Amino acid sequence: MIITDKKLTEVYDNWQDKLDADEWYFSNVFESISGNMSSDTAFNYIPEDIYILLELDEDYLIYETLYFLIDLYRIANTSEIHPKLEENWDALRQHIKMYKDSYSTPYQELKRLLRISK
Repeated sequence: MIITDKKLTEVYDNWQDKLDADEWYFSNVFESISGNMSSDTAFNYIPEDIYILLELDEDYLIYETLYFLIDLYRIANTSEIHPKLEENWDALRQHIKMYKDSYSTPYQELKRLLRISK
């Protein structure tokens, strides 16, 4: 599992301090990453988000990162399941299931957006 985008991994460095200084930190930083993406670029960026999600172990971070994944899908303007998401869906579901807030809202929204029933 290789993360290639340093900007995304740096989002989580000292995130609590950054969030204390800016309550919109995650929204702003994710927007700075995705703001100029084309639909193709956003779709191709989806694996980056998936790899991060599988590594996170903090409910709040998973929650925010799931919403970033949803935003990537909206920018990509598709409900096509990315092959990397399909390949990692069961592992992602099992991982996120351990985090109540993330599993209850953004994960369910992602499932609806992608029309996934399992």
